[in-house]
Amino acid sequence: MMELKAVFFDLDDTLYAGFAAGDAHACTCLATYAEAQLGVRGEDFVRAFLESRRRLARRQPGMPPIHDRVLFAQGALERMGLNAIRHARAVHRVYWDAMFEKMQLRPGVCALLDELRDKGIKTAVCTDMMADIQMEKLDRLGLTDRIDYLVSSEEAGMDKPGAPIFWLALHKCGCLPQQAVMVGDNFRHDVQGAADAGIAGIWLNWTRLPRPESEHDYTEVHTFEQAAAHIRALL
Repeated sequence: MMELKAVFFDLDDTLYAGFAAGDAHACTCLATYAEAQLGVRGEDFVRAFLESRRRLARRQPGMPPIHDRVLFAQGALERMGLNAIRHARAVHRVYWDAMFEKMQLRPGVCALLDELRDKGIKTAVCTDMMADIQMEKLDRLGLTDRIDYLVSSEEAGMDKPGAPIFWLALHKCGCLPQQAVMVGDNFRHDVQGAADAGIAGIWLNWTRLPRPESEHDYTEVHTFEQAAAHIRALL
């Protein structure tokens, strides 16, 4: 590996923990909102919301719109005979406000990002999601001024493990694949995807899944602090 010039990070369940808990909490809040504001049974609305998510994923596999909660809400509202134009954005806001409540920044994130900046190492968040929501997450987590670039799949045009998001991150950071490393909790999307683009991977296996076989070398860690220690060893 050449001199390290950039570190790429996944966001959800990598820089912060709590995505699943946040999603569950958001669905509870959607049920309450639906009963109070839409006059429908909360569990029916949540069921329609989740079904809209599944249908969108089947229609556009691997494409950024499958993450857009406005579209989930639109599909649910339309199927229930409600005015999607009036309510979809409000439902989107209820979902994300609830989701944000459960985010917990992983220990060691700020210290590592500050150290990388001090050493002149570029940082980018490479994430499957809509750009505005991921920017808001970074702001709420206190990372706005600690990350150089956000590269969303919305901007790149394709979800990970597709190569465009990694190519775009390399371009923004001005480095070659051999000069970057990618940290993420999803082996296929973050580690395998980066490796296919020539970027070394660090798998944050916080759920302690079985180690996958791969034609590429990669590093497995179980905490963010272990990932940070490995990155420091590369400097």
